[in-house]
Amino acid sequence: MEKKELLRSLLVKAVKTLVVLFSLFAAGWFVDQLPFARALPFISPKLPVSVFLDAVVSALAVAAFVGFGAEAAVPVAGLLDFVPKAGELFGNLVRIAALLFAYYAFQAAVFPFIEGFEWVYQSCFLGLTLFFLARAGLQVYGASEEIGRFLLAALQPYGK
Repeated sequence: MEKKELLRSLLVKAVKTLVVLFSLFAAGWFVDQLPFARALPFISPKLPVSVFLDAVVSALAVAAFVGFGAEAAVPVAGLLDFVPKAGELFGNLVRIAALLFAYYAFQAAVFPFIEGFEWVYQSCFLGLTLFFLARAGLQVYGASEEIGRFLLAALQPYGK
């Protein structure tokens, strides 16, 4: 595919994901504003329905964002053809961003049930983030020669 088509495909996927995320967060905001959703407990008095529904909306948003990373892998790989496995690298970076979002998004629903053991929640997210960060770092390291060649060629447009 031509670079223009790849860029257009990537933009379409990005806009689609933004529309889905906006819809999810608008619905979540609306539910959060309902006075009866704040006072009504879900599983226990520690977890109101609004917090539970926020967690569900956040889980759907994380799934949509990770899905975007998977769908966008092919266009990104085509656009960044000088980076071997650029699509996989992009997917790992999207997963890291999704983990950072999920860490804050699920705290209100999880922390009331694990008082004194918040370190377990934080350790899980730290471990997953480091895993995907290490994968991304190894992919950049593996592609460093190709990236270096591309940068040198870009710096010397009239080179030999």
